Amino acid sequence: MMHQPEIERIGEELYFVAASPATRRLRTQAELLSQTDVPVLITGEAGSGKATAARLIHSLSLRSSFPFTSVDCGTLTGDLLESELFGSEHMGVSGQAESALGKFEQCARGTVLLEDFDAMPSAVQQRLLKLLQTREFVRCGGHAPIRVDVRVMASSDGDLEKAVAERRADQELYHRLSVFELHVPSLRARREEIPLLLGHFMNRLTRRYGVPAPRFSNALLDACQRHTWPGNLRELENFVKRFLALGDEYAALEELHLQSSLEVGSRQGSGVEPGRGNVAANEEKSSLKLLVRNAKGEAERSAIAQALEQTHWNRKAAARLLNISYRGLLYKIQEYRLAPPSENARPFGFNNLREAK
Repeated sequence: MMHQPEIERIGEELYFVAASPATRRLRTQAELLSQTDVPVLITGEAGSGKATAARLIHSLSLRSSFPFTSVDCGTLTGDLLESELFGSEHMGVSGQAESALGKFEQCARGTVLLEDFDAMPSAVQQRLLKLLQTREFVRCGGHAPIRVDVRVMASSDGDLEKAVAERRADQELYHRLSVFELHVPSLRARREEIPLLLGHFMNRLTRRYGVPAPRFSNALLDACQRHTWPGNLRELENFVKRFLALGDEYAALEELHLQSSLEVGSRQGSGVEPGRGNVAANEEKSSLKLLVRNAKGEAERSAIAQALEQTHWNRKAAARLLNISYRGLLYKIQEYRLAPPSENARPFGFNNLREAK
């Protein structure tokens, strides 16, 4: 029996979309976890929607009327991360004690999501473990213990068992966080949702910017469903943004074709067999990881620049070398602001592309 897709608003400009068995199962698991009050570990590839899954659990729980916040543990140094989470106390210029609340106090009775928690320095992991054990902590520079009622969730897209083995993640902290583990499937595991997600992102963006929505043709929908989307939902949304901005279906098809060619080349160059999926990506640490981190893909830019250099900036020859259309190459040259050495001093735009023809 066919199920109607579910699009559930769970925050400002944030929705949970369920249109496949994988995400419906995720929705059911999230509802069950919302009835408990223990830590949850959320795993999945980068860009797959781990923060959205955490927000879904929070929105379904009794804590939903209280704050939800997330902290990216991989972007802050140890001291900054520690004060961001636990707050700080210090003597002000007037000689009086001053304090700054951390996220755990700011989100009292709510939920804190620790993204990439395994990137935490060891000292911060130990402080987090003590908070989970006692529900108490001391502000940085302070002395008095503070009791707080807050739910902690953590997420990671890494190999946590390896991180524990290499002592980058505290074993006891990992076990305490992973009592309940929620895995968010990759977009490849739920391809049937891609047309719905394309429409969802397009509708949301056109409402935000007040512009008409271009139409997704059957050819473009087919190409999107064949694409592997290594950057998952984040990559898909960025693709829709570019398509909305440019309105050029031919260029969008060429972009998908070129990225797919680069992914095949990465697998062949690193000895990865098609179909090995996440295991191969984790084992080989191939250049495909760059495409996950950057939707536009530094690997793509590098491949185009190399082809142009090899052909002495003969664009038609470079297009043949890359196995893409001439028009698609011109679009990519403009997107990455590439220019021959003699043109580097000139502003680069569509006029230059027309002259190159």
